[in-house]
Amino acid sequence: MPTPFLAARGGRLARIIACALGILVAGASGAFAQQDMPACTTGPVVSLKTPRAAQALATKRSLTIVAIGSSSTVGVGASSGARTYPAILEALLRARFPGTDITVINRGVNAEDVPENLARFQRDVEALKPDLVLWQVGTNYVIRSFGVGNFGPLLRQGIDAIQGWGADVVLIDLQYSPWVNDKPNRPAINELIASTARNAGASMFPRYALMRGWVEQQKIPASRLLIFDGLHLNDWSYDCFARALAASLIPALASRPRAQASPSPSTSTME
Repeated sequence: MPTPFLAARGGRLARIIACALGILVAGASGAFAQQDMPACTTGPVVSLKTPRAAQALATKRSLTIVAIGSSSTVGVGASSGARTYPAILEALLRARFPGTDITVINRGVNAEDVPENLARFQRDVEALKPDLVLWQVGTNYVIRSFGVGNFGPLLRQGIDAIQGWGADVVLIDLQYSPWVNDKPNRPAINELIASTARNAGASMFPRYALMRGWVEQQKIPASRLLIFDGLHLNDWSYDCFARALAASLIPALASRPRAQASPSPSTSTME
């Protein structure tokens, strides 16, 4: 019979091995996900408003983008850091705007949502002086079945803070997943994300509708889009999502900033 010390040591070792195997399986799922997959369909271009970022790109020839959110920003399920959506997006934007300095900084943290994001906003967003913030929200809030609660006011608080720092904000809504689809608060949270962005003069990218289109229109089984846990994306999904987001961001970033009209000469006379 093993001693308690050895048993405990063996238990820790088993947990370490299981964790390592889980990481390897996730990486393998991502690495082989693109085999026999259809071509990426990015869906219709979404009209996004990024005037401050467009101005920075046009005048400074540089652009700093901060991607903040949870595990799908971190890139859980991707086979490497280069296969996360922020890394792919950076490569796509640099290719589209050669001769510019475009950086997409990944500030995702696993299992977070709006309340936890806000707690680190000054350190992980404001301090980086972004021109554009991509804020992925809502999925963990829905999974935890928090209802609606104070989600809307907190989201608006975050948008106001970003805009107050002189940056544009694009919200990224829920992730299509069996963990999310049947939750009773899913429709309300998705609508709240859209309406809050609209009322704050911000933009929203409809990730949920994009992914649902892959399943319902392209007939790709959800199991082919997600890793073994049924929640996190794989390499194909991260790549296609980044391409869809880039397809909508590029026209917004390429738009020429409006020149301010010069005042017309006064024709009035002194009385």
